[in-house]
Amino acid sequence: MEDKFILFSNEHLITVGIGFISCILLVFLGFFTEKKATFAKIVAIAVLGVKIAELLFRHHYYGETVAELLPLHLCPIVIILSIFMMFFHSEVLFQPVYFWSIGAFFAILTPDIRDGMSNFASQSFFITHFFILFSTAYAFVHFRFRPTKVGFLCSFLLLVTLAFIMYFVNNKLGTNFLYVNHPPVTKSLMDFMGPWPYYIFSLAGIDIAISFFMYLPFRKNKKSKYGSWKSY
Repeated sequence: MEDKFILFSNEHLITVGIGFISCILLVFLGFFTEKKATFAKIVAIAVLGVKIAELLFRHHYYGETVAELLPLHLCPIVIILSIFMMFFHSEVLFQPVYFWSIGAFFAILTPDIRDGMSNFASQSFFITHFFILFSTAYAFVHFRFRPTKVGFLCSFLLLVTLAFIMYFVNNKLGTNFLYVNHPPVTKSLMDFMGPWPYYIFSLAGIDIAISFFMYLPFRKNKKSKYGSWKSY
């Protein structure tokens, strides 16, 4: 009997619970080491290994093509940025990771996966998406990075630019990166936002609103501890 993923099933909810608890514990572990940057690098390298293994698994098990496996959906892009942010201690990369991390949160709640948690691709999906949330929290707590006004504006403009480019990439490759050509085939929040292309504008409006509220608590911070958009 095939193990298919069921949205909001006990398996899904338990996985989500374990993921959030794991993120909290890993952030908490950072208080017990003076080598916080080294710990961040170790976790980043481990997640990179998991992601590479997932891509190889999907190519072999599902027969997905190289074009389909390109990391051009929002969350894979953020996963890459998160890995580099943690490895290079970069506040520049923290800005889009912070503002785009909300996408990982919604992806965890309504994952676009085929099979249940006995499948490695599904396991990797949750591990890598929770890594986005963990890396954001870890950089916020231990690196003391903070979102900035410039980060808020540039992150949104970068996302719009990527969406525009992905539309033409999808037409060329027959893919649907960033879901700008049509909604995902599985159930998602986009099902309640109208048909194409109206749901894209709905998503843009929601992204602006959520990003603004994520920036709002820090709007009076003229300069973060390490200097706005400075890489370390």
